Amino acid sequence: MNKVTIKVFFTTMFVIFITSLIPNIISYISTGNFIEDNNEDRPYFLMMIVAVFMMITVFNFIMNKIIYKRINKLNQATKEVIKGNYDIEIDEESNDEITEVTRNFNIMIKELKSNEYQNKDFIRNFSHELKTPLSAIKGYSDLILEADLTKEEQAEYATIISNEASRLTELSKNMLMISMIDSTVILPENDKFNVAEQIRNIIQLTQLSWEEKDLTFDLELPDKTIVSNKELLYQVWLNLLSNSIKFSPRNSTIKIDLEINNDKLIFKISNHGKIDTKDIDKVFDLFYVPEKSRSTNSSGVGLALVKNIIGKFKGNI
Repeated sequence: MNKVTIKVFFTTMFVIFITSLIPNIISYISTGNFIEDNNEDRPYFLMMIVAVFMMITVFNFIMNKIIYKRINKLNQATKEVIKGNYDIEIDEESNDEITEVTRNFNIMIKELKSNEYQNKDFIRNFSHELKTPLSAIKGYSDLILEADLTKEEQAEYATIISNEASRLTELSKNMLMISMIDSTVILPENDKFNVAEQIRNIIQLTQLSWEEKDLTFDLELPDKTIVSNKELLYQVWLNLLSNSIKFSPRNSTIKIDLEINNDKLIFKISNHGKIDTKDIDKVFDLFYVPEKSRSTNSSGVGLALVKNIIGKFKGNI
């Protein structure tokens, strides 16, 4: 039996008990005597009418106090939310199911308000991220079309255009994936694959990048077959490894460890790149790029995508 039902039950019992006493109380006030069974002259019918009326009045007063007013507050608050007003909070009373609904309603309002701010912030940041490569592509395209350039200059500008186009492609792909993950309640985890082999394939795929910086790898990748989402974990390893390569100094080492402990997959990657303390808690925020990293054309999306994927798998990063 839930708490509201218990309240209604005991309230009804209380009202019935009080009602049963009313005829005697009225009789005592009017005649000075309590009602007796052999008293044929008692105004029993009138007393019962008064008793029923008082019972209904008391019952409605108590129900209005413990249920109706509180539900009406929720109803009015819901109407305000429909109008777009998120600056609202309902006081929590008592400790029953209606209080729990009220508490969840307040939490929902805070989340909606936060999401509204995040959506506006997202549009602003995404527009900025799109504007930068588009401006570069247009600017260098105009130069190639209009200016009298040497072949070397044309090649240089064409390379910049190609790089910015690739950056746009990567940004769009990652944003689509973030959107897909956010809109999916439960991600499928039914792919059986060797996770160590998958990581080795990504290292091979990025070979040109790390060879260009003369990087070496220190690997502890024992073969581990797991059942999970192969495509999304591929994105995790690819983003983490690409970041590690991008921010490693030349002639340094990237260390990768993989282990399974108590049915948990533990992946560790470390390099000799530096990051300011003030940036550590922000690197997983969407579109956040540390000041020292802005020259790398980073979009600030990769690590946010990684965190979203890991969060959906109930993991930590």
